[in-house]
Amino acid sequence: MSKYGIVLTTFENEKQAEPVINEIIKNKLAACIQEIKIKSHYIWKDELCHDDEILVLIKTRKEVYPELEKKLLELHPYETPEILMVDAEKGSKAYLAWIDEQTGKG
Repeated sequence: MSKYGIVLTTFENEKQAEPVINEIIKNKLAACIQEIKIKSHYIWKDELCHDDEILVLIKTRKEVYPELEKKLLELHPYETPEILMVDAEKGSKAYLAWIDEQTGKG
C-alpha cells in the first residue's frame, strides 16, 4: 500500500485558490500543488451547471491527509468542496523523498 497520494479539489479561479494553496504549503501539508484550468459539468441543487474551474492537484503523504482535509474544509469557499485522495502507487525515489522532506518527515 502506498504512503503517498494526490488530493484533488477545485476552485472558481486562481485568485480564489491562491490563499488556500499558500496555507497548505506553509503548513507543510503538501510538497507541491498544481493548478489546471478545466470545465466542470454537474448538477447542483437541481440545476445543471457548466463551469470553468481550476483543478488543484495536491501532492502529499497519506499520513497528513486528515489534517489536509480539515484545512481544506476550513478554508475552502465552496459549500461542498471536492476533496478526493488518489493513491500514488509508484514514484521516483528522489521525488518521494522530496515529498517526505517538504511535509515534515525528512
